[in-house]
Amino acid sequence: MPHSILILLQLLLLITQSNGSPAEVRLINDLMSGYVREERPILDSSKPVKVTLGVSLQQIINLSEKEEQLEVNAWLKFSWRDENLRWEPTAYENVTDLRHPPDALWTPDILLYNSVDSEFDSSYKVNLVNYHTGYINWMPPGIFKVSCKLDIYWFPFDEQICYFKFGSWTYTRDKIELEKGDFDFSEFIPNGEWIIIGHRTNITVKQYECCPEQYEDITFTLHLRRRTLYYSFNLIAPVLLTMVLVILGFTVSPETCEKVGLQISVSLAICIFLTIMSELTPQTSEAVPLLGVFFHTCNFISVLATSFTVYVQSFHFRNQHVHERMGFWMRFILLEWSPWVLRMKMPDRDNNVKTLKDSWKERNRRESMARTAFEYADGPVTQIHTMGIMLKENFEELIYQVKQDKTADEKGIERLRVLQKIYDHVKMIREHDDDNDEDSRVALEWRFAAIVVDRLCLLAFSILIVIVSIIIAWRAPYLFA
Repeated sequence: MPHSILILLQLLLLITQSNGSPAEVRLINDLMSGYVREERPILDSSKPVKVTLGVSLQQIINLSEKEEQLEVNAWLKFSWRDENLRWEPTAYENVTDLRHPPDALWTPDILLYNSVDSEFDSSYKVNLVNYHTGYINWMPPGIFKVSCKLDIYWFPFDEQICYFKFGSWTYTRDKIELEKGDFDFSEFIPNGEWIIIGHRTNITVKQYECCPEQYEDITFTLHLRRRTLYYSFNLIAPVLLTMVLVILGFTVSPETCEKVGLQISVSLAICIFLTIMSELTPQTSEAVPLLGVFFHTCNFISVLATSFTVYVQSFHFRNQHVHERMGFWMRFILLEWSPWVLRMKMPDRDNNVKTLKDSWKERNRRESMARTAFEYADGPVTQIHTMGIMLKENFEELIYQVKQDKTADEKGIERLRVLQKIYDHVKMIREHDDDNDEDSRVALEWRFAAIVVDRLCLLAFSILIVIVSIIIAWRAPYLFA
């Protein structure tokens, strides 16, 4: 079996030599004769090999905020001079260049220092191009994944700076000298989430604690800016529309059972958006994202609106059996001043500058036993009350005249007793109607106070949401990218 494999390899070698160019075969044999790939390709060993490194960026695959990693597709462009691989093209039928496998020649052991790839060096080992002048071009492509410290304070209106740090792993500065190559974007495919607003290349020299020698590295830096359309359309706009429900919640009648439920649903919806945002950002305590500040502010406003809604509900269902009448300041603010400012009309009562002044002048003259905040002068109950007073006055006068008249007969006295019963009955009806009227007035005042508080909350929360949105937008370094 091994003998047959050896014969097959010899046949393949003969076929390759018979199909290849004799000049190239001869040139390769001459160049590789005595070539040592571990030896630095320079005549003077005291001088460094000058290696030029450039990067041709093809595509930004992903920038993971959660893992703080940048993944790109790029080509590395190495070039150096190999003094052992020069020839005269006229001696080899004008052959000016050759291709060598990467393991056949000396190559600089330059690696990506901040790589987080599982294989560390993820480049594909392509052939090297050797020119007759001794220059070597090597362009290995690869999918490179590097660590990138992200600043999420302005998320999603943020700009990030990521870099690719290349350097020799074993050769010091006096063995390999790095030179800046091109940072090429001619073949770059635009990314849907990030745009490149700047880039730079710089070479630094560093001495590590492990070794006394100095090592050189070359850094390619990308300045990225996040596109905001996706986050504005899928996160910010829905939250703003949800906050509109907070405002509309104050227009719902307290009689319905969904007033508080609506506000609670808004709070839960904002919590869902907070969960989505937390899945996009890294688990760090160094900074709170701007979007997170906005969401938490909206959540706080929603909880505050829910609290005021519960307070309004308590106002609406108050009555004379469980609450005393309003104090002067509550009455003056909720039933007089605020309705006048908001242009709200209270039923069966005028509300203007004159009534405000009169109420202020008579603030200490109110009867302590009165349950309602105002005295109403309309309605059928008032008429009954007036008739009762007139009947009382006439009846008392009639009784007095009868007592003075000594000639009154028994029939007259009996009629007076009947009139007394009628009077007592009418008095009872009048007092009952007065109580019902007072009860309805107390309930009306509390319900009207609840409507006023709702209207005040509607205006206050509308202004608050607008101010918060403007402040967040003003703090952002940019809005559209």
